[in-house]
Amino acid sequence: MFSRLVLALVILAPASVDAHEFWLQPNAFVLAPESSVSVTVRIGENLEGQPFPFDPRAYRSVVWSSPAQAVELSGLPSRAEFTGLPAYGAGLHSLTVSSFEQSLTYRDQNDLLHFLKSVGQEDLLMSAAGQGLPRKQIRERYMRSSKVIVHFGQVTGADTRMSKGREWVALEDGFMLFDHERVAEEQEVQIYCKTRNDDHPVIRQNIRTRRDGRISPDLPPNATCLLNAVFVELTGLDSDLTSDWVSLLFQTR
Repeated sequence: MFSRLVLALVILAPASVDAHEFWLQPNAFVLAPESSVSVTVRIGENLEGQPFPFDPRAYRSVVWSSPAQAVELSGLPSRAEFTGLPAYGAGLHSLTVSSFEQSLTYRDQNDLLHFLKSVGQEDLLMSAAGQGLPRKQIRERYMRSSKVIVHFGQVTGADTRMSKGREWVALEDGFMLFDHERVAEEQEVQIYCKTRNDDHPVIRQNIRTRRDGRISPDLPPNATCLLNAVFVELTGLDSDLTSDWVSLLFQTR
């Protein structure tokens, strides 16, 4: 058990400074009412990622929620067997996961610029804080959080906020991004969608949230879609910058 948890923690750290999305991949998005869902951790790009086993005890917070109840799973006993997530009634369920804080070091500002460009925030290097960064060995502290939405029996129900941190919430007419106690205004967002036809390439959109924290993107039907937002701050108590990756995986109708 110990080695499996260590592995789950290690794989959250990227192997390089390249940008990599982090998401939770269910075995199905619509399941029978009496079944359970299994989840795989994915880290990669363009909805192609290396799979890793999911164990809730490897994370700071893990909330499995339905309209009927919400359960925190990160505190499961170490000897307890984790086999999947059961349905708590019919309709929409969500799994919301937040990692522990981790760190990496960029070799130089070119590596950092490559990352910032990938999330649409390269202008940060031209700010006063960006001009004050070291030229080499730039230290970053980062966290990752992700939500996946599935349905049991019926594709009904409303998504709700499960944390007080940064989180996506699916609405009837779009999506809202929260930034702790407020909404995330004018935040850069990357959207990736792939239809069930594997011959079709991934559709990528770059968009900004509005002042109300919402986006209303035009998404293809019958597609798996990932929303990804990265909050970058060029300050830190024990680092040169901090980043917080926030994603949401779902299936369109």
